[in-house]
Amino acid sequence: MVKSIFLLSMLGVVALVNGQCAKPTPRPEIRSMSPKDRLRFFKALDGIRTNGELDRLSKLHVDNADTIHGHPVFLAFHRVFVNDFAAALQKVDPGVPVPYWDWSLDASNPITSDVFTSDYCGGNGAGENGCVANGPFANWQVNIDTKHCLQRKFNQGDAISPFWPPEALLSMQKTCSQYGALSSGIENGCHGAVHLGISGDMSTMFAPNDPFFFLHHGMVDKLWYDWQLMEPDSRFQMYDNVNYDDPAVSADDSIPGYPNMRVKDALDPRAGLCYVYVDSGSGAATKLLMQEIDRQSGKQADKKLPSATPPAVPGTADGASAALAAATAANGLKPTMPQAPGAGPSASSDVAALASASGNGMPSSDSAAQLDALTSQVSHLSGNSNDRAAASAALHNQQVGFLKNVILNGVQPNHGLDIASAFLNRKNRFLHRHANALMRRAKEEKEETPGLGLDDILSGLTTGLLGSDGVVSHLLQGLGHVVEVLPQGLTETLKAVGNIAETVTSDVFDILKLPKVDMSKVPEKERQIPYVAEVPDWWYKNNNLNATYAAQLRSQIHDIIDGFNGIPGYISPAVAHYVAKKYGHKE
Repeated sequence: MVKSIFLLSMLGVVALVNGQCAKPTPRPEIRSMSPKDRLRFFKALDGIRTNGELDRLSKLHVDNADTIHGHPVFLAFHRVFVNDFAAALQKVDPGVPVPYWDWSLDASNPITSDVFTSDYCGGNGAGENGCVANGPFANWQVNIDTKHCLQRKFNQGDAISPFWPPEALLSMQKTCSQYGALSSGIENGCHGAVHLGISGDMSTMFAPNDPFFFLHHGMVDKLWYDWQLMEPDSRFQMYDNVNYDDPAVSADDSIPGYPNMRVKDALDPRAGLCYVYVDSGSGAATKLLMQEIDRQSGKQADKKLPSATPPAVPGTADGASAALAAATAANGLKPTMPQAPGAGPSASSDVAALASASGNGMPSSDSAAQLDALTSQVSHLSGNSNDRAAASAALHNQQVGFLKNVILNGVQPNHGLDIASAFLNRKNRFLHRHANALMRRAKEEKEETPGLGLDDILSGLTTGLLGSDGVVSHLLQGLGHVVEVLPQGLTETLKAVGNIAETVTSDVFDILKLPKVDMSKVPEKERQIPYVAEVPDWWYKNNNLNATYAAQLRSQIHDIIDGFNGIPGYISPAVAHYVAKKYGHKE
């Protein structure tokens, strides 16, 4: 313990009291710094370049590349590494602020960010070699891996592919309950997009040559820190190998490159490492949007809306079950239900119970199979048109009810049914099939609603909200009530969602300290959250990552983006940041 505290003090710890930090140093978002503090930071950066400390850091990163990427220690190592960088700066200028860069605010169109201007970190490289030619790091010469100019080569020529937006980051943080899941999600997802967007030195293992590396990894560390704050009693001690192929890990493991430090020394930055992060406003704005969606649509859920379900018939669970039972019995059909070995065919009287379990009971593999069977039976009905119409209507209600229960039970905490595992092996085909049936019915009946159509909202629920692999937990809890009233309050709910976005847009701009923008004058394309770019296979290979998992993760993020883009009037903090910069001064 003495060795650990000594080393921590060498890495910039101040004012330790019984091994705890008395006054953690705040780390601000770089754009919130005063011009004077930014200049101090840039001068200190040049100081560690000229005194050799930047070379030491880059070499340390290169020497340990194979063990710090694609392994559980990824987040822990980079937390210590960034703090080592901070300590080097403090030796040049004691008290100099050490910022991070919240690139999620620049997700919509990164190249327009202030950080790429001469007042901040400069822009793209120039000439054949891509040497940085403007800003505080212009004409920098670095020595690792060999002597060369600091290089940047943006991945879209003069532009940069979109980054992960705040909604995607919060979804990941909400979804992950284990350290390893978060670490692998960050490493296989949002982390690489920034490195490759800037490229040049940033796409190599000597990426620490570029100060953007430390600004970026400050944000990566903040994602971990914010996740820890969600459940501080457990997550500031959590370290595991979930989602990695590594053997069992321990918080007593040493950190590569820092042999006297253990992972446990880095788990709580408020203690030995002695710092905390100051929110950029992005997290607060995103949470506000979720809270308002939940609150406003929750009011709709409290309304007593007329039910479209027929009155129940004695002996059945509800009118929908009765209609299905009558229609299937009239056509002489027997429901296809799972049976025990040796059991005979189910009696038609069982159809009512079967339908109730399928549409209104707790979602399970059995109820999914039962509803699947009913769908097949109803599709083959013949005879009286009224009976067929009643069965179709009842099936529609059952399908909607089942989807509603899947979504609602999937987002409830500590629920016994793990929706992801229950449906992952079906690759979501069941949910998509029934959603498609609902959409066909909506189109056939030409049902119309203000704002989004029924097919749009159902498509959004089964893809953007459920996720391409059925991972319901990716849906933020704030959207739970929106789903809750869909079957019987579709129009009212959609109106509520639209109104919510309109009422909180002003607050989002205020939280982010942005000039107001009349969003009705902004082109539709610029109001949408863009997809994140595909990362090349060589990046995954060089960083010991799983390209297949990364592709699945990207697909889920695109589903989430589709879900939010489908909400009328919804304005992402990333979109607000972009449009304020482009249109705010014209207001």
